[in-house]
Amino acid sequence: MRIRAPRVVRRLVALVTWNTRDRDMDREMTFHLESIAREYVRSGMSEEDAALAARRRFGSVVRLKEQGHDVRSVRVIEDLVRDARHMGRGLRRSPGFAIAVVLTLAIGIGANTAIFSVVDQLLLRPLPYPDGDELVKVSEVVATGAPEVSPANWLDWQRESRAFRALAAWRIAPDGVTLTGVGEPTQLNAQIVSAEFFSVLGVGPALGRTLSEGDDRPNSPRVLVLSHRLWQQRFGGDPNVIGRLVQVNDRPAEIVGVMPANFAFVYPDNDVWAAFRLNRNEPWRQTAGRFLHVVGRLEQRSTLAAARTELEAIARRLAREYEFNKNTSVKLVPLREELTGQVHTALVALYGAVVLLLVIACLNVANLLLARSASRRREIAIRISLGAGRVAIIRQLLVESLLLSIAGGALGVALARWSLDALLAASPVDLLRVPGLSVDARVLLYALGLALSTGVIVGLVPAVAVLRHSVVASMRMRGSTVTHATRVRQTLVVGQVAMTVVLLCGAGLLVRTVVGMNRADSGFDKQDLLMMDVTLPGARYTEEQEMAFYRQAVAALRTLPGVSSATAASSLPVIQSPKARAEFHVLGTAELPISDRPTAVIRIVMPGYFRTLRIPVLQGREFSDADDASPAPGVVINEAFAKAFLSNVEPLTVSLTVRFREQPYAPVIGVVGDVREGSIRDSAQPTVFYANRQVPQDMMTLLVRAPHAEMLARPAVAALHALDPNLPVTNVRTVESAFAESVVRERLSAMVSGAFALSGLLVASLGLYALLAFFVTERTKEIGLRIALGAHVSRVTRSVVGGGLRLVGIGAVVGVGLSMLLLRSLGALLYGVTMYDPSTYMGVVTLLCAVGGLASYVPGRRAARVDPHVALRQD
Repeated sequence: MRIRAPRVVRRLVALVTWNTRDRDMDREMTFHLESIAREYVRSGMSEEDAALAARRRFGSVVRLKEQGHDVRSVRVIEDLVRDARHMGRGLRRSPGFAIAVVLTLAIGIGANTAIFSVVDQLLLRPLPYPDGDELVKVSEVVATGAPEVSPANWLDWQRESRAFRALAAWRIAPDGVTLTGVGEPTQLNAQIVSAEFFSVLGVGPALGRTLSEGDDRPNSPRVLVLSHRLWQQRFGGDPNVIGRLVQVNDRPAEIVGVMPANFAFVYPDNDVWAAFRLNRNEPWRQTAGRFLHVVGRLEQRSTLAAARTELEAIARRLAREYEFNKNTSVKLVPLREELTGQVHTALVALYGAVVLLLVIACLNVANLLLARSASRRREIAIRISLGAGRVAIIRQLLVESLLLSIAGGALGVALARWSLDALLAASPVDLLRVPGLSVDARVLLYALGLALSTGVIVGLVPAVAVLRHSVVASMRMRGSTVTHATRVRQTLVVGQVAMTVVLLCGAGLLVRTVVGMNRADSGFDKQDLLMMDVTLPGARYTEEQEMAFYRQAVAALRTLPGVSSATAASSLPVIQSPKARAEFHVLGTAELPISDRPTAVIRIVMPGYFRTLRIPVLQGREFSDADDASPAPGVVINEAFAKAFLSNVEPLTVSLTVRFREQPYAPVIGVVGDVREGSIRDSAQPTVFYANRQVPQDMMTLLVRAPHAEMLARPAVAALHALDPNLPVTNVRTVESAFAESVVRERLSAMVSGAFALSGLLVASLGLYALLAFFVTERTKEIGLRIALGAHVSRVTRSVVGGGLRLVGIGAVVGVGLSMLLLRSLGALLYGVTMYDPSTYMGVVTLLCAVGGLASYVPGRRAARVDPHVALRQD
C-alpha cells in the first residue's frame, strides 16, 4: 500500500522544487503536442497544419502551465519569494538606500531591545524565588523616618500575625567580615539573618544545609553559608568544604552550606550569610533601638491589603502598651517594588526614551520608503496596467519593508548585546541588582515582534500613498519630475523633529542634574582626599588596642610625603549613610517620654577630622590630640543640631548625653558647619561628634589629604600593613571617585538618555537632509528654469534652507509642547533644575536649529549649483 504524504507537505516540497517540476511539465506537454501532431500527419495533413491543429486541440499551453503550477505549489509563498527576489535586484541598484534604512532601524530596534532586556529582568520577570509575589518587605514608620525594625516588634508580629506564614529578619553587616586562613585576608560582604530567612524565601542550598534554629541561638557555634561565587573563587568549588572551619573576624566558623549559583537577596555581590544568634527573650524595647529589616511570606489565601490591615492593628495595640511604640505604625511593600525602587523611575523614563527613538526611526524610514516609492511610481503604474493587482503591489512594498526591518532588527540585536555589556560595565552591581544581562529567547522574541510590526507600519505608508494616485496620471510622469506626497513627507519630518526635541529636553534635564550634583555644596572639600576602610578583628584587638592602632595609623599616614593632614572617622558624610543614630538629652532640660525623645546622628572621629575635610568650625574648637588622651574631651555638634535644639541658649554652655553605649554628659566644645548626610540630595541632619577616645570603634575610614592623593594609595596601604600585615585594607580610592559612584544612577541615566537623544538627532537630521535632497532632485528642472530666468544663486540656497528651517521650527514648537507634557515623570530624577527649565529648552531648540540648518544647507548648495542647460534638457 502506497502512503501519500499530506497535501500541505506535498505543496511545501513542490515550493522548493518548482523549477524542476516546471521543466517536467514542459517536457510532458511537448510530448502530448507532438503525439497529436503525428496523428494529424498520418491522416494526411502537412506538418505545419498538423502542429496548428494540435495546439488548437490541446488548448493554451501557458494557461495549462499556470493551472498545473497553482495545483502543485503554494502560490502565496511563491509570490512572496518572487517579491523578495525582485526587491533584492532593486536594492542592488541602490545600496545606499538599503544601508540607510537598515542602520536607522538597527539604532531604533537595538536601543529598544537593550532597555527592554533590563526592564524584563527587573520589572517583568518573576522574582528568583518560588512564588516571589508572596514576599513582602515590612518596616516600621517612626518619626525619625528610619526603615529599620525593632527586634521586639518583629517577634510580636511573628507571634500574632495570621496573614504571614513567617517573617524573617536580616541586616547587612555594615563593615563586612574578614576571612583569613584561605589565601590572603579578604573583606567579605555579609548578611546577618534569622533562622527563618531561607525558608521564607523558599530557596534551599546547592550543597550542605542552610541555617537552623539551633544556629540562631545566643552563644551557639558560629556557622556560615557561602555564596556560590565565593565557593568557586576562594575554595575552588571543593565539594568537601562542608564542615570546614575558617577564621571570620579572627573567630572560628564552620561552613555548613553553599547556595545555588543564581541565589542573591537584595545585593548580588553578597558573599556569606551568618546567623543573628539573637536572644529572643531579651527586652529589646529597653535595651536597643531599631536595626533589623524584615521580609515575610504571605499565606496563600491572604492578600497584601489584609496583611497591612492586620499588622496595623497589631501596631496600634503595641503603641498603647509600650511607650517605645508610641506614634509608630507599619509599612508593607511588595519585595519586587522594594528591590526596584531605586531604578524603577529611571528605567521607565529610559524605556519611554527608546520608544521615542524608535518612533523617530520609523518616521525616517517611512519617509525614505515614501521617497523611493515616489521615484518608482511610473514603474508601479506600468505593472498595474499590465494586469498586476493592487494587492500584489501592496504585498511587494510590504515584503520590501519587512525584509529591511528584519535585517535592521538582526543588526539591532547585535548592537543591543554590545550595549548591554557597556551598561553593566558602567553600572555598579548594587544599582541594577542583577548578576548579568543577556539577550535570551524572550528578548529575541520581543526584537522579532518589534521588527515585524515596524516593517508593517513603515511599509503601509508608501503603499497607501502610491495607490491613492491614478494609473493614467502616473503614466504621464516623466523622468524625475515627481512631486509625490510632499505634505506627507514634510509631516513625517516634523514628527521626527518633535520627538527629537522631547528626547533632547529629557537628556538635557538629566545632564543638568548631574552637573548640579557635582557643583552642589556638600559642606566639605572632596578634592585631594584619599579614603580607605579598615576593620580590626575583635578577637585580636581590645578597645584599648583599637584606639592605639588608629592613633598609630593616623600618625604613620601623616608622615607620608606630601600629606598635609590625616584622620579617621566611623563614616563619611554624603557618600556613606551614618552608621549610628541615637536619642540624646541636654543637661538641665526635662526628660521626655521615650517615644518623643529627639534623635541625632552619631559620628565618631579622630583629631584633625574637621581640618582634613575642611569643614569650618563656627564656634569653639575641634578635637585635638590632647583631647584624644583625655578621658572626657567633650563633644562637637553641627549647626543643624544647634539650630534645631539649642536655638535659645549658647551652645558652648550646655552639656549633653546620647543614649549610645551609655555615654556620660559631656560639654559642647565646638559647633561646625553642616554637611549633607546620605547623599547630595539629602540635607544636613543634627549630628553629635564624639572622639574615638570616648567611643572606640573597630571599623574606621582613614582619610589622607595631599596633592594627587590617588598616588598615595600604595604607600598608605603599605604603612598600614607595617602595623598589621594580616589586616585587609578595602575601598582604597579618592573621595571624588566615591562621590562619583554615589551619583552613578543620575550619571548613568544622563549618559544613556543622552546617547539616545543624540541618536534621535542624527536620524532626524538625516531625515531632513533626505527630504530636501529629494526635493532638489524632483525639482531640478524647475530650479534650472528659475536660474535661467535670472534668480540669484544665493536666493535659491536660501529658499531650500528656509524650507528646512521652517519644518524644524514647526517640529520644535510641537516638541516643546510635548516635552512639557511627557517629561513630568522625570521629576523624581531631577536635582537643581525644574522640568520646565527655560535654558534647557532654549539650548535644545538652538542646537536643533543649528543641526537642521546644516542638514538643509548641503542640498541648498546642491540646488544652487544646478546647470540650467542640463536641467532644461531633462524629460
